[in-house]
Amino acid sequence: MEYSDEIIEKLTKLEIFSDFTEKNEENIRILKAICQLLEIQEFEKGATIIKEGDMGDALFILYEGTVQVRRNTPSHEQFAVVNLNASYNVFFGEVALIDKDTRSASVIAIENCRTLRLDGDKFKKLCDKEPFLGYRAIYRIAQRLAVSLRRSNKDMLILYEALLDEVNGA
Repeated sequence: MEYSDEIIEKLTKLEIFSDFTEKNEENIRILKAICQLLEIQEFEKGATIIKEGDMGDALFILYEGTVQVRRNTPSHEQFAVVNLNASYNVFFGEVALIDKDTRSASVIAIENCRTLRLDGDKFKKLCDKEPFLGYRAIYRIAQRLAVSLRRSNKDMLILYEALLDEVNGA
């Protein structure tokens, strides 16, 4: 994809690339290199962008539209987790930039959407050439994963306590 000021502006608003917001020559060069890797993908209302359980190999940046994140219950019933609009500067599938991963949720277009797709293998090759990009992006991904892990641990503790209360007849 060709570089544009609009795409650069979008990238700098994303948490994963927030260390490149200062408009200096080095940051702009790195952001332009990321732009070269991006592919525009359009999804019609109702289309699945990411399917829970599938192997992932790319990050998606929501450029236009609104999506709904859905998870499956243990009995394979879907429930909505959250609706996300492009104006929120969201991305999903970021673990694929580190390693091919099993998608932890589905992402469905609830209106026509346009995404910017960043292939994980291409991104890793760019990071080999641009180690600072790799370090900062992976640091931001690690921060997100740490927050998710802490939240999951807290939720598990609450569930464990509720189970103990139930077993003990409290």
